[in-house]
Amino acid sequence: MSTALFVHLLWRQAAARNVDTIVATLEVSSVAAVRRDLESTFAGAEATTEIVRSMLFQGALSAEEEARREHVFLSLLRSEHRVGWIGFGFPDGRFFGARSHDGGVEMIEIGTARSGLPRSLRRDLYRIVPGDVMFVRRQKGESAYVSEGSPWYRHGLAAKQTSWSMADILPAGFEPSVVVSRRVEVYGEFAGVVMVAVPLERLSADLQRLSLAQMGEVFLLGSDDTVLASSVPTGTLRASRLRDYPPGQLTSAVIASLFDHGQMAFRTITAGSSPVHVSAMPLPFGKWRLATAIPRSAFTAEIDRSTRVVFATVIALSLTAAASAAVFANLLFSRPVAVLVEELRKVERFAFERIRHRPTFLAELNDLSLALRNMAAGLSAFSRYMPLDIVRPLVDGGLEPRPGGTWREVTVMFADLPGFTELAQRLGPDVEPYLTQFLTIATEAVHREGGIVDKFIGDAVMAIWNAPGEVPDHALRACRAAVAIRERLPRPEGDGAPRVRIGIHTGVALIGNIGSAERLSYTAIGDTVNLASRLVATAKEFGTEIVASAATAERIGSSLPTHLLGNAKVRGRNDVVVVFEVG
Repeated sequence: MSTALFVHLLWRQAAARNVDTIVATLEVSSVAAVRRDLESTFAGAEATTEIVRSMLFQGALSAEEEARREHVFLSLLRSEHRVGWIGFGFPDGRFFGARSHDGGVEMIEIGTARSGLPRSLRRDLYRIVPGDVMFVRRQKGESAYVSEGSPWYRHGLAAKQTSWSMADILPAGFEPSVVVSRRVEVYGEFAGVVMVAVPLERLSADLQRLSLAQMGEVFLLGSDDTVLASSVPTGTLRASRLRDYPPGQLTSAVIASLFDHGQMAFRTITAGSSPVHVSAMPLPFGKWRLATAIPRSAFTAEIDRSTRVVFATVIALSLTAAASAAVFANLLFSRPVAVLVEELRKVERFAFERIRHRPTFLAELNDLSLALRNMAAGLSAFSRYMPLDIVRPLVDGGLEPRPGGTWREVTVMFADLPGFTELAQRLGPDVEPYLTQFLTIATEAVHREGGIVDKFIGDAVMAIWNAPGEVPDHALRACRAAVAIRERLPRPEGDGAPRVRIGIHTGVALIGNIGSAERLSYTAIGDTVNLASRLVATAKEFGTEIVASAATAERIGSSLPTHLLGNAKVRGRNDVVVVFEVG
């Protein structure tokens, strides 16, 4: 019996060591397979971009030939099922693109900008039928989308090769996507920028369908650890940071490994009651990373349970069968365990096809043999992802952020959509088009006047002028943007109902990377920001739409019409504030 116990202990140690090595190897292999799948998606998007650019460059296709470009874009869109957009931005502001949407294809064309008028919009909807597409209907209208101000257009215009960027707003509205774009030249002249977009929603759906996602969690992270796509459903289209996800054993493991260990290879950490295998693999696109967290039990739950049963059985039989320990140990334990150890050696050598069920008289050992065979079959399935002798460190190449900032004069604008809360309660999910329209108009106006959108706060927009670059007439530009937002928004039902409420203030604020060593955000803080935010409520008190402080009104002078409203008592300040109505 002592011999059996000794052999059993040796077997447990060998089993634990071998299983951990195999599980780690296969986890790395599975992650590498997912990485190749993502790389295939992004490479396909780059290839589609290059096909369109080459056809335009070589004269095989003209951007002005409507019928041929529609045919080419439609064919390319149908060949890449993960691509959501193929488009082309003209130098004069026009845009044409094909969009995969709800089982069909939508052709969108946006005209050039006209002074004081919105851009024309044409939308043709096609339904896909076997081997062909069928025209459904055409819609005409207006669009506030400005392709020249989009990140993908600016990156593609400036870069000599393909350029990757993030975009929240696309011609159809709020549609967060990763976009690859490239400058197109014809006969040495700039002809426009071609773009191919992969929606984040589709990337997340693909990750959720992976077999790896059924065992753990998979994240596609941006260069600043923003979650671009995830196998964890969040119920929102907006990308968030990994630390913003609901706390859980696996998510916590990813966070601990990514943020506590800096540059990272494959590692096993303890999260809760079970070890978790965590990795972060760099992707050759936009400094992105593929992060995974898979519990060891996902691979070994059955064999771990059987091992515990065997151990308990061995102890019980050792106490009750002392008289015949040597005989029974040799017949019932030593030989079967030795056979199982040999089977585990085959697992160590990855010889899964040679593992067989070895029947024994003892039911628990027989179950263990069956569990070992079933585990080998499961591991053999994972071995098809890549050769099992490839186990290499996964390198994390992110840069450590550093907090800091400078004091400088800026103009800060807050724009809020009146009655949004009531509208959201009344319409539910159908409120999204109203919010998208407001955010699109506000973003366009801010960018047109040289400002930056600092953040979206629910239904509100915070924008900054004179940071990070110098803008001499920043106060005037902020006021012009506010007037443009007001004029572009449709007037709601009801006499005198406000379209928007905007507060603007000019002053000194702390600008830069604000936050902690673990999480930073480029923003502005200080009394200037607080006062601009409070002026939104002041606009409501005075029954007007745009309110600016005296500091802002003084800087714009007579460039825009202003009207003195009087003194206002602002929450959080002891002194009164002189406020003006703009426009």
